[in-house]
Amino acid sequence: MSYYGAHWQTALPYAAGLAGAALFTHRALRDAAARTPSPAHLRWMADSFVALLAGIILTPYTLGGMVDWAHRGLGAALFALQLLLAGRLVAWAHGDAAGVVFLLLQLGGGVLAAVYVLQAEGLLIHGEATFQLGFALVLARTLPLVAPPIAAPSAAAGGVPGPVAGGVPSAAVGGVPGSAAAASAR
Repeated sequence: MSYYGAHWQTALPYAAGLAGAALFTHRALRDAAARTPSPAHLRWMADSFVALLAGIILTPYTLGGMVDWAHRGLGAALFALQLLLAGRLVAWAHGDAAGVVFLLLQLGGGVLAAVYVLQAEGLLIHGEATFQLGFALVLARTLPLVAPPIAAPSAAAGGVPGPVAGGVPSAAVGGVPGSAAAASAR
């Protein structure tokens, strides 16, 4: 995918896309970290993810041999980090079947990308896209299993009740907010 970062017409969308992926993934991992078996390790991985993606953005492979090798090294380190992170999440999710399938998809994409990374032509972008899709699916599947979202405080616990999915607004029941009919419907 680095091809798009090496051309002026696509460099900005490429950089914005990778920066967005880095920031949103970082936020999701750091928010979930406290509810995982190894919070410090997950936070470190989230920070490393951002640093590696930033390095990839800042090292267009077309700037010469040393920059190209730095770019490839950062890319390989990022892939290794993502594979380790995905494996850790699947293990924490007790080998969830869907998580395992997504991890295998990610691994297959990584193997395909590794085969073509040093060749001038081939299926490199296909392998990279498959790898990233597998990684995204692992995150989407396992993070809620490993670190379930924190529930909103309940009214009984003194918190302010939040909206209920599929619930009926209190004004729609009985017509008057705070009425006995509205209160009994909650």
